[in-house]
Amino acid sequence: MAVAAVLVTGAGLAGCATTATAPARTVRSTTPATGRATGDTPATRGATRRTAGPPPAPSPALRQLAVTSAVVPLVDTTRPVVSGGRVLADQRALPTIVWTPAGPGPFPLVVFVPGYDKGPLDYQRFCSTLASSGYVVAAPSFPLEDPARGFPLDRTHLADEATDVSFVITALEGRPGEDIDDTRLAVVGHSDGADVALLVGYGSGTRDSRIGAVVADAPDPMTAIPAPSHVPLLLVQGTADSVVPYTSSQEVFAQVDAPVFYLSLIGADHFPPIAGGTPWTPVLDGATALFLGATVAGRGPGDSVLAAGLSSSPLVRLATKD
Repeated sequence: MAVAAVLVTGAGLAGCATTATAPARTVRSTTPATGRATGDTPATRGATRRTAGPPPAPSPALRQLAVTSAVVPLVDTTRPVVSGGRVLADQRALPTIVWTPAGPGPFPLVVFVPGYDKGPLDYQRFCSTLASSGYVVAAPSFPLEDPARGFPLDRTHLADEATDVSFVITALEGRPGEDIDDTRLAVVGHSDGADVALLVGYGSGTRDSRIGAVVADAPDPMTAIPAPSHVPLLLVQGTADSVVPYTSSQEVFAQVDAPVFYLSLIGADHFPPIAGGTPWTPVLDGATALFLGATVAGRGPGDSVLAAGLSSSPLVRLATKD
């Protein structure tokens, strides 16, 4: 599967227990001056990274389409909300904000997964911006992560949220009036949401085979070794993250046995880049659109051009593996 590198989001809480390592893969780094790839030892956790000069030229993946939004009241009537061994609700209400671009579709579907103690509206700037690049973006509210839902927060049910993501995809695919290309699907998550995105993309028992690309910003290490996969991952984290240790994304880079593009935002914290108004914000927005354009949307420059463009900003370092 042709894959291209790119950047993404940041926010939520951290802290996973056991970690695991995956089989070694070929690790590459592109030197900005030559564009040539050099082999490295993937056992070295940080792999090889690079920094460079002026930002890349605008990409055809960035479109600036007008966007409308609506709340879709999705409910999974087959599964309860359970926390601490108690049933808090007999069914899982998953109100989902859907941002839809103007113009002729159908458009690829991106499910965005919020972080701990956050809801979809905390990410409306990022989701609306991504939708304006030609994606239907759907962000569900999870009952045990979104404080607006009124339940006690409980981040121990991430596998349930991975199942929620699959439910949302199925519900939106079958919903009249949604202009969605159901052959082009991606999941993007931040913090706890990044953990869920990894489960949807690579987790045993939670993987959704419909997903064509994953973006994980500031995830915890996976607690089980993921199966080998062809689904590309964009892994992103700020080097000055004050919530999730920066070493967490380094562990995920080693764990995931798939094409991985690991973008470090130099000097960035956890939530500010995705919230907006930081030097990393436009880099994050553009890189996300570029990655999804090259992986699920089938538009934009090829892999080598993407890698060179992503590594050309002084605000990032990039490492990749096949």
